[in-house]
Amino acid sequence: MLSLSLHKLLWLLGGLAALATAFGCGSSDSSKTSFEPWIEEKVSWVEIELGDFSITVLAADDPTRMPDLDEYQNSVAIHFNLHCLVDPNDEAKVKELLETKKGRLSDEVIRTCRNANLIDLADPELRLVRAQLRDFSDQLIGPSLIKRFVFSNVTLERY
Repeated sequence: MLSLSLHKLLWLLGGLAALATAFGCGSSDSSKTSFEPWIEEKVSWVEIELGDFSITVLAADDPTRMPDLDEYQNSVAIHFNLHCLVDPNDEAKVKELLETKKGRLSDEVIRTCRNANLIDLADPELRLVRAQLRDFSDQLIGPSLIKRFVFSNVTLERY
């Protein structure tokens, strides 16, 4: 039985060594060149401010049930500043498109937050909200023009 475990361990180490070789872990030159374009592109993105939001949301403590509008409900308010990151070459185009469609984007931000459950709103990175806004922005202004949405100063208050 010990030899079988040793055999599995050696097989695992061999597989890890093969992966390390395939991804260039043994060569410092190849690892530098394969990641530099991605890092350079991400660093060069331009930030566009989309505004401050304060959105009140009826919240059910149980995320599987919708709020009952016939009785008093707990509410939360989510506050944040929203930015987007774009390629510098697309900055002017995106600003122009966002200016003409600012109302539709703001409405979608509010709708997305109000349809989110309390668990998603409590996520400090608002991952679900960000993903849904990304899908909407691809349809609104064109695919991949907005690289990422960034939420800052996010606070969630319950009352």
